[in-house]
Amino acid sequence: MKTRWSCLVECAATALGINYDDIIEEIGHDGSAIIFPDLPEPGCRQGFHMQEIIDVAIKKGFAVTAIEALPCSTPDGLKVYGNNFKVERFQNHLVGTSGIITGMKRKWRHAIYWDSGINWDPATGKSSFEIVNMDIDCFYRFDQIKS
Repeated sequence: MKTRWSCLVECAATALGINYDDIIEEIGHDGSAIIFPDLPEPGCRQGFHMQEIIDVAIKKGFAVTAIEALPCSTPDGLKVYGNNFKVERFQNHLVGTSGIITGMKRKWRHAIYWDSGINWDPATGKSSFEIVNMDIDCFYRFDQIKS
């Protein structure tokens, strides 16, 4: 990984087919600002937000769709209804598509790039067909906008 806080932006560069420096320039910062000095590395850093990635994606002609792994509804933020979605629903969205999978890996949030059954983890630099080793919360599907 370029930095301990850059997994999301590295995956986005791969999904968009651009290099790391170009996406950093488009976003306008490198995520290194210390925002939470009371937290250890890399949690103390600004990092990146998916909305920054979506803004760049739209400029580059990509639509980004968020597919939640286990969607739920809440009327007040306290009471939660799980909507009875099945795991297969999420898995079906992964077939033949590419994008970014996000979730919790050990202590911090993490992102990997997904492409039709192969995942690439910027932390290890390795691609594999193995099951993703993190608690997945969302798949951000990247689709080129057709004109």
